[in-house]
Amino acid sequence: MDRLAREGLTALFCPIPDAYPAGSDIGNLSLFGYDPAEAFTGRAPLEAANQAIPMGVNDVVFRCNLVTLQDGRMKDFTADHIETKLAHELINEVNSIVGSATLKFYGGVSYRHLAKVTTDPHHAHELAALKCTPPHDIIGRDYEAYLPAGAAADFPRELMIRSQELLRDHPLNRARQDSGKLPATSIWLWGQGTAPRLTTYRDRFGIDGAVISAVDLVNGIGRCAGFEVIRVPGATGYLDTNYEGKVAAAIDALSRVDFAYLHIEAPDEASHEGRLDHKLRAIEDLDRRVVGPCHEFARAAGDVRILVAPDHVTALETRTHAQGPVPFILWGPGVRSNGLTRYSEAEAAKAGVLFPAGHELVPAMIEREVIEFSAA
Repeated sequence: MDRLAREGLTALFCPIPDAYPAGSDIGNLSLFGYDPAEAFTGRAPLEAANQAIPMGVNDVVFRCNLVTLQDGRMKDFTADHIETKLAHELINEVNSIVGSATLKFYGGVSYRHLAKVTTDPHHAHELAALKCTPPHDIIGRDYEAYLPAGAAADFPRELMIRSQELLRDHPLNRARQDSGKLPATSIWLWGQGTAPRLTTYRDRFGIDGAVISAVDLVNGIGRCAGFEVIRVPGATGYLDTNYEGKVAAAIDALSRVDFAYLHIEAPDEASHEGRLDHKLRAIEDLDRRVVGPCHEFARAAGDVRILVAPDHVTALETRTHAQGPVPFILWGPGVRSNGLTRYSEAEAAKAGVLFPAGHELVPAMIEREVIEFSAA
């Protein structure tokens, strides 16, 4: 990354507009080049799009984490990074007992799942307007103060209580505890919204794209953008992900499409854990196993641009997301170096350049023949 910073352009941009909470939904929409003020209808609907879950006008989809609640606190928002196969068994159990013709649960990856509610227009509006807190924002805190709030809050609260009754003594959870892992003690509903509406890259820019991610949210945005969604075996969204497979998939995709969105989740997860050692490992793996090979490919190809950027701040100290500027690197043909030598927040700030509207960064990368910035 430091080499790309020396050869390319490094500066700051703001992926999270001031009016929105810091999160991967808003941040990735911005990084894809969509203005959240026009495109955002909720996080969960974007994940539903990835799973091809149909959404009608009176449907509301919630993100449904499997979490570990312990002694009145949010112990772990991932249920100890529960394995996908096991998580599906638990979610299917919840769906078989709690689900109905108007309520259905859908299994995702690891702890990340969805619940869809079909109801009348008034109730749908109330559900969409609920104040729901992401579980990764309240790690170690008393969770009751952060349960869904609003006119229709009784509905999701009752579902969460029912799930705790079902999961408390489930044999699969007992087996996890016996092996030294945390049990999945509850579902946690948040990130709800209605059907998304995004213009495809073909219609916006006249190009096609592909997305490579282990996260349903990112794949969902890609699907709405008209991208090919590429599944990579062993892609976990964590430190053990298949970096090499994801890079190979992105490079292969560029033989068919013009734009590849390669998403790595491990640095974010490490910050949520508050683990400096894991964060350093995630950054080093990103640098050596992702950016390095992509750079080698791009240099050989000669006509490829690279953008390296985070979709938001995730601070080790607070273990959650935050607003504020983040550093990016643009590298490749037509990108003129601004003389910086390293990739970091402090170095990028020296550029004196800030994209306050983060969603303008990728369109600039795609559309401008020459990219150069002078200090403000």
